[in-house]
Parts: sequence; C-alpha cells; structure tokens
Amino acid sequence: MTILKFLLGGAVAIAGAAALPSQSKASEWGCQVLLCLSGDWQGTPSCHPPIYKLIAAMEAPGFDWPTCPQANSSAAKFEKYADCPPGWQAVGGNDSDRPGMGQGRNMCRIASDRLTLPVTFMNSRLGQNREGSRQAQIEFNGKLVTAEIQSTGNDRGRSAGNGPTYFTISRPMREKPWFIEYDDANGIRQKSWFNLNMP
Repeated sequence: MTILKFLLGGAVAIAGAAALPSQSKASEWGCQVLLCLSGDWQGTPSCHPPIYKLIAAMEAPGFDWPTCPQANSSAAKFEKYADCPPGWQAVGGNDSDRPGMGQGRNMCRIASDRLTLPVTFMNSRLGQNREGSRQAQIEFNGKLVTAEIQSTGNDRGRSAGNGPTYFTISRPMREKPWFIEYDDANGIRQKSWFNLNMP
C-alpha cells in the first residue's frame, strides 16, 4: 500500500469521527495520531502538535496509546529488528545454535552449504568469542557485511569443526521500528510503519 492510500484511509476515519457529536477529545487525538503516523509526519507541520503531545505522553506513568475507534486502530507495537535476508534464520546472539525468542533474536544465521552470496574470508580469530570462530565479509546488495564463521560438533562433547559450518551476521535494524494496524476506508486491515524521530 502506498502512503497516499494510508492517508486517504486515515482521512476518512477522521471525517467520520468529526461527524459524531459524542466523539471524545481522546478519540479525536487518536485519529489525528493515526493519520499523521500513516504518512510523513515529520514533513507535515500540522502533524507536529499531536505527535509531540504523543511523545511527551509516552513518558508519563500509565500511558495508553491513543487509538481511533472509527478506523479500529491498534495501539502501536515496536519491532527493533528487520527480517533476516531470505534463507537466513533469526537466532539469539548469546546462543546461535538455537533459535532465540522475540526481540532477543538479534543475529541472522545460515548454513554454509545454503549460502550463495559472494564471500571474502578474513584472518582467523581463534580464541576470541567462540572457539574456532573466524570472520568473513559477505556482499549484500553491493555492500560488504562482516560475518562470523562457526563450525560446530554434531554431538554434545565433540569439538568444534566436526559439524556444520554457519555464517552469522548482525540482524538489520528497522529504520521505522513502530507500527500501527488499522482498517482502511475499504475495511481492509493495514499496517503502517513509522519512527518517532524529531524532525
């Protein structure tokens, strides 16, 4: 969906809110927040007051995210990390042999036999971090990303180097880590990503 469709959906929701005499100020504010965060709020001066109010309110105890009932909007949710590249698995940084949980999965891992991207091997780093670990650079979309190479044992107690080899990279961070879900003007559920960086 384009930002224009988000804006149109939000505008319809706010117009509906204005037509209801019983609409509370809190609900009107929630619809303003939804409309602004569905578009370029930093570049829209009229959006600065409601979003600055939101940012200030988030610091207060007992804060509840303002929602827009007319658009059935949700409270905002936060996802720090973006998806891993296709074919890579999100894992926890402290234990890359097992999948991590939720936002703790801050690394991306792939088995060496599944890696198809260009790799440049670097000097060994034996004795640092994990036993037998070393580094390589992998090319993603024209950019070099540093990866740690780890060889593992197939069974408990076997030394590193006897099992599969994995490449592990830091999981990419989202530029817009917050999102709101809401129903657009056609009743279709949408998800809008945004950040709260001051312009």
